[in-house]
Amino acid sequence: MRKTAAFVWLLLTCAVMSGCWNRIELNEISIVAATAFDLEGDDWVISYQTIIPSTISSGMGMTGGGSNQSPVTVFTTRGRTIREAVNKSSSESPRWLFFAHTNILIVSDRVARGGMSQILDLYFRNPDARETVNVLITKGSARAILEQLMSIEKIPGQGIREIIYNESRNSSRLPSVMMYELAMAMTGDARSAMIPEILISGEPEGASLDALKKTSQTSKLRLGKLAVLRGDRLAGWLTKEEGLGVSFITDKVKSSILPFSCNSSDGKTYNSSFRLLTSSTKLSPVKEREHFVMNVDIKAGGYLLESDCVLDLSEPETIDRLERQLQGEIAQILEKSWRAARRLNVDVFGFADAVHRKYPKEWKKIKDDWEAVFPHIEMKPRVTVSMDRVGLSNKSFKTLKKDDGG
Repeated sequence: MRKTAAFVWLLLTCAVMSGCWNRIELNEISIVAATAFDLEGDDWVISYQTIIPSTISSGMGMTGGGSNQSPVTVFTTRGRTIREAVNKSSSESPRWLFFAHTNILIVSDRVARGGMSQILDLYFRNPDARETVNVLITKGSARAILEQLMSIEKIPGQGIREIIYNESRNSSRLPSVMMYELAMAMTGDARSAMIPEILISGEPEGASLDALKKTSQTSKLRLGKLAVLRGDRLAGWLTKEEGLGVSFITDKVKSSILPFSCNSSDGKTYNSSFRLLTSSTKLSPVKEREHFVMNVDIKAGGYLLESDCVLDLSEPETIDRLERQLQGEIAQILEKSWRAARRLNVDVFGFADAVHRKYPKEWKKIKDDWEAVFPHIEMKPRVTVSMDRVGLSNKSFKTLKKDDGG
């Protein structure tokens, strides 16, 4: 009898456990591609760029003739807290918002000035939010960024992510910052972080499907400056060139194009380009009396892309001179970044981490006063550039013309 009862109980248990009792059907969710955070008064204003699946399918949407409907829709909710605003989406959305495929998070500069800690708390506390979402900042309305359509990418949120990836890989002037990287930077020894800016250039007409039918759009999304955060609050901005200097010092340069002068060091005449392919940086802090000296050792390599000078590139002396010109150009970029960081008094270079690693006892004494110590650091850069290739010709076009008697 006991065996029979146990067998029946096992069958009932299996029956209850079988199937997807907590399943969510695809036709019950609304996939959010990008999210925007604004503030109005004391209320959070959250905007969502959600995908319309029927317009993404082949033969429909912007690129087909089956529909003139936008592939995404943008709507906004408001609340005293972020989660209250998200919860209010049920009052106007027929589907449950699904954030697992969110690529981009846009915050307004007003939100950043008030502090990013509440947003970070939300993303690390809730399992439905991704820590790999890319974070960007904009001046003015963050919702306006989500409303801007793109001619190449059907889903603007995905397009924005590809833009920041391309910039990070090919230019290294603006970093690709994910949520977990932002949190790590804000809680590190330097207590600072950086977020790339995104903006709408031109006349704001890109929210209309009719604008995408033209060969040239009057407005488009593009990357701007680099926002600097002290703690979790916006402290100021860096230019793209200053951002490249930060990438050099923090050893985050992947690839870049460096314009330089092949025969002048006045900083005004640029007639050559260098493709930077490799770069490595070593920070070595040294304690000297009452201040620190930060030795920045950079080794870079690449090849010559273009030159408008009369040069014989087969001569080693010519290559040495071009390498010195490039070293001076990089040193100027580093100096501009250093002056900008000291002006904002924000350690965007991670000098605090280098000092902490080498002088742990000294760090315990100065960590609470690092903002007072940082501006008095003396930075000593040492740049070494190797021009590995000069292209298919050892002579410039002007030299070839002279040889031909032109």
